Amino acid sequence: MGVDKKQERKKVLEAFTKQGILDAVVGLLMREGMHGLTMDRVAAEAGVAKGTLYVYFTNKEEILDAALEASFDPLIRESFALLEGDCVPERKLEEFSLCQLRFFDKHRDLIRVLFFDRERMHSERDHYADSRYRTFVERVAGVLDDGVREGLFQPLDSMKVAAMFVEANMGMVMQRIHDGISGEIEKDAKQVTDIFMEGLRNRE
Repeated sequence: MGVDKKQERKKVLEAFTKQGILDAVVGLLMREGMHGLTMDRVAAEAGVAKGTLYVYFTNKEEILDAALEASFDPLIRESFALLEGDCVPERKLEEFSLCQLRFFDKHRDLIRVLFFDRERMHSERDHYADSRYRTFVERVAGVLDDGVREGLFQPLDSMKVAAMFVEANMGMVMQRIHDGISGEIEKDAKQVTDIFMEGLRNRE
């Protein structure tokens, strides 16, 4: 076997092992919450030696962050694709809300642990300073700027309004999870965007 093939096989094995570890983290979180997440438990769940965890991750916080990033990656990819698509700005915002609510409805058990677990809430870094959150806001702000340029929306501070819009969607998600609501995703997404559209529209 050549050197290149050995290196390729090693990379595939490492990616497989790392994914198995991240899957184990998510499984533990959903079954036992934040208090059940220890390096020993993760290693046992993933079927690897504890030392193997430290090949990829420095500590529990790093492994948790990596697992969350992997879990939210599909949402980020789909949301950005929608915001950068060819639809009119209003339609982009509607599809963004629907995408958010669908994702969180599908993964409500994981989200419930992350957002309603006191330990995580107290130790969580300020999400307003998080680069992924800021990128979300910037992409939405770009759609709002397009709407203003096209005369569809009234002049506005796009970053502030984008943050309001992202938070409104998360508020709807939290309310649905807190109240145990499922279904009617389209109705709730439309409620968010309808309220914003009413304020955004250029009436001149």
